[in-house]
Formats: sequence, C-alpha cells, structure tokens
Amino acid sequence: MRGDVCGARSRERMSNVTMGLLLASKLSVNLIGGGLVILGLALLVATLAFWRSAVEDPAVLAPLEIMADRSFARADQEKRTEMLNDVRTDGAEPIIHHVAPAVLMREPISEPKKPFRDPFPHDDDAVDVLPSIIDPLLIQQKNKE
Repeated sequence: MRGDVCGARSRERMSNVTMGLLLASKLSVNLIGGGLVILGLALLVATLAFWRSAVEDPAVLAPLEIMADRSFARADQEKRTEMLNDVRTDGAEPIIHHVAPAVLMREPISEPKKPFRDPFPHDDDAVDVLPSIIDPLLIQQKNKE
C-alpha cells in the first residue's frame, strides 16, 4: 500500500515537473514570438515615419534628371535645348542657347558582346551510357529466349 502511495506521489511530482517544463517552454516561445512581433511593428512605424519625413526633390533639379538620360546624350543641340525648356519651372526663363559638356558630344562607346565558345569538345555526349535493359531479371529472361 505504501509503495502505491509513494509511486503515486512520484508520478504526481513527475507530471508537475513535466507540466512546469512544458509551460516554461511555451512561455519562453510566446515571449520570444511576442517580442519579435513588437519589434516588427516598431520597424514598421519607423519606416512609415521615415517615408513621410522624406523631402521630394525640388522642381529646379528636373533639368539634371533630363541631362542624365541617354536620349539627352544622343539628341542634337536643338533637341537638348527643347528638352531642358520642357522641364523648367513656370517662373524660369527658357534657355535660348545651351552648350553641352564635351562628354555628351559623342555617343557612348560600347563593345559588342563576344559570342560564347565552349572550350570542351562534346563529341562523346551522344554516347549511350546505360544499357538498353536495366533490370538483371529481364536480361536473364532475354538470354533464355
């Protein structure tokens, strides 16, 4: 009788310890998960605040964006002047004569892509590596016939 009581108590203690460890592990996982969710929300708020505080480029800088375009580099002098006048602010006087920098006076140099040449011969690629019949039992059956 006494053995049953001790056994029941030890089983009860073991179940309490097991439940305690299980609850502790669940608690730590929940705390870590909650902390990561809070960190994610804080990063979201910081990102939104950063985006809202960002200042747009003033309209005065629009000619610089046009000058960086490839079509501006390829255009002749009259077309460049027209392109610059199209993006100027309303109160600015139009450009009558514009001299492009020397770098923009010529087409950008580009080399054609070299064709790919495989350095390895592939004469033996079409060789049949596997036998026509893979299963050994089928080979034995074919030999009997």
